[in-house]
Amino acid sequence: MTITTHSKRLILYHTAGCHLCEEARQLLAQLPEITTEEVDIGNDPLLVERYGTRIPVLLQPDSGLTLNWPFTLEAIHQWTHAGQR
Repeated sequence: MTITTHSKRLILYHTAGCHLCEEARQLLAQLPEITTEEVDIGNDPLLVERYGTRIPVLLQPDSGLTLNWPFTLEAIHQWTHAGQR
């Protein structure tokens, strides 16, 4: 299955030693059109409070929309195109 997306910038909230976060990175690596900024929540108590039990979490900084794990390539595609119809 080939999924195409328009150029998109996302933030991946993660923490060190998170095996699910590594799985999320592997998925995102399959989407070269997406630029991902990684933010380690362990460095910010507010982010730990907000995302601590939900990581990995993707955020669209332009819209504020988040996508919680588990997600698939198709889910990322649909989520990044929400509202663009």
